[in-house]
Amino acid sequence: MRMTVSKLRLPRPRSTHLIAGLFLLLLIALLATGCIGETDTPQNTLAPEGEVARHQRNLFMLAMWPALVVMILVEGAIVVTLLRFRRRKNDAVPKQTHGNTPLEIGWTIVPTLIIIGFVGVPMLPVLFDLGRDPKADAYPIEVTGQRFMWSFKYPDIKDTRTGEPLESPPVPPGRAAELHIPADKEIALTITSVDVNHSFGVPRLAGTQDAIHGELHKVWIKADHPGSFSGQCRELCGTGHAGMLITVIAQSKEDFDAWAKEAAAGVKQAPENGGPEAVTATGSGG
Repeated sequence: MRMTVSKLRLPRPRSTHLIAGLFLLLLIALLATGCIGETDTPQNTLAPEGEVARHQRNLFMLAMWPALVVMILVEGAIVVTLLRFRRRKNDAVPKQTHGNTPLEIGWTIVPTLIIIGFVGVPMLPVLFDLGRDPKADAYPIEVTGQRFMWSFKYPDIKDTRTGEPLESPPVPPGRAAELHIPADKEIALTITSVDVNHSFGVPRLAGTQDAIHGELHKVWIKADHPGSFSGQCRELCGTGHAGMLITVIAQSKEDFDAWAKEAAAGVKQAPENGGPEAVTATGSGG
């Protein structure tokens, strides 16, 4: 006697679905641990140590928590509906209804009020502050990206040998270019590129800003305290993109002034990022 394949199939036990669901939840939880804020990772956006980065983190949290509450409520309603109103054997087709005007008006107005009142109003002043031009007394630094390195020019520091603004030469790809700034002071960065598009990003101090050939983009950053902060180019710019690294060295006023004096005099600076060679700042005309 012949038996079809369908007659030989056994029903999949429900425990398999339960195990698969638990495994999926465990995987989601594991992936979510990568977003923990207070971890000692060099480029952790959620562990800010600068005014701009702190505002950006707060805006992210402000948008995330209402969205998370809405997601839990919606997903919870879906699960309850699936369990409570799932089709059972011999169930009759329920009465079909289409549309509920009061309900549709309600779930249009309520989210709008939430977005305007709890998200939009607190966000707007901060967004305008983050997007403003640097203050008149901000310390100016010019940032230039090129494949696959960064260089920095300090207009307020004159090279004693040439009289030109002090400029740090590009360092080899794979080694972080050092940007020195005074801590607890607003820094005005003017960012550009000499070739393809790059993106300047030091997550613990600020977000990213594109470096585009022929354009000057002005942003401001401010470090809370002296320290070393890692960053890199965040726009795919070629085969050496991964080696286009940045280290921002925030120093006290005294230490920054001492560094500037030595760099202007042509004294070789021992690299703070542990490179094999020292970097000497040079004048743009030298």
